[in-house]
Amino acid sequence: FPPTPPSVALMSWAKGLTGEALEEYKRVLGREAYHDEAKMHGHAGQKTQAKKTLRVLLIQTGGTIDKDYPRKTKGYAFEIADAAIVRVLSGLDLDMSFRTVTACRKDSTEITNADRTKIMMQCMKTKAKHIIITHGTDTMIQTAEFLGNAQKWRKVLKNKVIIITGAMKPEKFKDSDAAFNVGVAVGGLSMCKPGVYVAMHGQIIEHANAGRDLRTGRFIVKRTKRPKSKL
Repeated sequence: FPPTPPSVALMSWAKGLTGEALEEYKRVLGREAYHDEAKMHGHAGQKTQAKKTLRVLLIQTGGTIDKDYPRKTKGYAFEIADAAIVRVLSGLDLDMSFRTVTACRKDSTEITNADRTKIMMQCMKTKAKHIIITHGTDTMIQTAEFLGNAQKWRKVLKNKVIIITGAMKPEKFKDSDAAFNVGVAVGGLSMCKPGVYVAMHGQIIEHANAGRDLRTGRFIVKRTKRPKSKL
């Protein structure tokens, strides 16, 4: 720290200080004066932009999570709008940077293998090792299986974490599960080993084990059949 400025006056209660006590007082006073001057000139207290540790690619495909009702007149149905995941993440202070691309804007019942191939190519082209795909719930598992199979023979995909998520209600709805599911997916990025996963209903499930209860609509871990006993 710089020496105490000669112009700094001693406080009345400190005028009786001598020796080491006086010198310590001057050092503290000089340090405070230095910081005040630095703040005045903008050299102290500046926030440096910390480098984000996680680079994430967000891929939009449409589905319920992105549905909106934009028309004020002559409109009667939902339409696929901008990527809802961007709205969910933009206001949060996360240790990650993200980029968004759109593969398609479809209801998942309309997604074809050509669309899935496009999604796969976007996963391959990116340098990011962590990917979140927002997708409709009806064929989410089929897309996860498609990407999981591709990961077996596409070397560039083998070291990537790919998590597919969505919502049962549009993100625009007050009672939507979109933000929760996106949060689960984001948390899984740094917890999961490379692979393809489905993040729904508070679970992150490997694609090969992902199933759905057709009575409730919930995503579940498939039960493995036990071999019949020979006894």
